[in-house]
Amino acid sequence: MPFSLLALAAFQATSIPTTPASHAAFGTSPAALRNSAVRPRNSPLVAVAEAPTYGADVPYAEASYDPAAAATFFRARPLATIGRLAQIALLSGGFVASLVVDKALKREEEPALVELRSQQLLELVTKLGPTFIKIGQALSIRSDLVPAAYVAGLAQLQDAVPPFDGAQGRAIIEAELGLRRIEDAFSSLSLDPVASASIGQVYRGTLRDGGGDVAVKVQRPNVLYSVALDLFVLREVLVPLYLRLNPESNTDATRLVDAYADGFVNELDYRREAAATTEFAAAMALRGLGSVTAPEVVDRLSSTHVLTTKWVEGERLAASGADDVPRLCGVALNAYLTMLLDTGTLHCDPHPGNLLRTTDGKLCILDWGMTLAVPPDLQYALLEFIAHLNV
Repeated sequence: MPFSLLALAAFQATSIPTTPASHAAFGTSPAALRNSAVRPRNSPLVAVAEAPTYGADVPYAEASYDPAAAATFFRARPLATIGRLAQIALLSGGFVASLVVDKALKREEEPALVELRSQQLLELVTKLGPTFIKIGQALSIRSDLVPAAYVAGLAQLQDAVPPFDGAQGRAIIEAELGLRRIEDAFSSLSLDPVASASIGQVYRGTLRDGGGDVAVKVQRPNVLYSVALDLFVLREVLVPLYLRLNPESNTDATRLVDAYADGFVNELDYRREAAATTEFAAAMALRGLGSVTAPEVVDRLSSTHVLTTKWVEGERLAASGADDVPRLCGVALNAYLTMLLDTGTLHCDPHPGNLLRTTDGKLCILDWGMTLAVPPDLQYALLEFIAHLNV
């Protein structure tokens, strides 16, 4: 999507893994883990909260993006759209005005001011919520589209998204997994999340049956409604506004939004993510690619809104100083080519927070919520293209 449209959406709309440095599907620094108490739920320090009702009063279900249904749903609720647009204006107005003034005074390239605007953009996108945090994460690795200083600011979205209430997250785990108490499945579970992402946050726990340490990812409450409303505003309000301001544009912006939205809404069904995670690990093992893997899913403790995986110790590949990092970069390239040209299921969220170097020197690819099916005819076309390059 052209940066001007994405920027317009990010600056004017409000509603993405992040995925921290260490862990399966998320992780955190050792210091953060030391500061995260792990106690059973009957501890007097644990607050009891009610789990939200997912899927209530929404235009479509997880993994079922339907722009027509959303249009019908939100046009019948004009106050929701008007309220959202008012919130958008309130949040983004000052930042957009600052950019206009900077340009008018020809100071938009002053280093100190660029750094300030970068941090302001980070704060703005964080306030905008899941939909545009996800857009910000995508832009954070596109220095060809976004000025380098803005990329540096947005890169913090890969690990620094504010969490929701920890007690509510624990209540969601109990409700989603049909547990009377947390202790029915976990001998311990962190009181607060050890990591927080655009659509969920992660707790570290230990399985009661001796299965070891796990990461429990919990979806943010009411995120589907928030995402659906933002996608409606983006598609039905901001895209027409962009096209009116840029009549020479030859981009089908509506279809681009729909393509992005379809993948994002699919990501809200953790059952799909669990299946994709397991399938990738099996496919790499079958092909003898033992240097790359994905977190092991604990199926019995996973649902649409909760995903439990075995904990993986490691560090970001991009931040690692290990001698084998160049080799693992080659492993990553080989793995993505294998997905593209062989398995046909492509991991579509390869920002630095999702590529982990494990303590035993393997590459672990995290966050399989957003994937793309590559049809065989496209695979054959790509293979033919590569073959012709070698002629």
